[in-house]
Amino acid sequence: RGILAMARRGDQANPERKSSGSQFYICLAPAPFLDGQYTVFGGVVEGMDVVDKIKVGDHIKKITLSSTLPS
Repeated sequence: RGILAMARRGDQANPERKSSGSQFYICLAPAPFLDGQYTVFGGVVEGMDVVDKIKVGDHIKKITLSSTLPS
């Protein structure tokens, strides 16, 4: 829950799985079936309550991405 990953075209149109582009998604539930199939590049650290309020058709007006490196 809360992982941030890259979308890609389906296997029939993209058998080599080399189509990741600029679309991404946030998983709202555990999704182990995606393991080894999609590129995960982040996760929601705080504000999951806001993610839960996003509805189909909503438009993102502002988004901030940051990274925290382990010390």
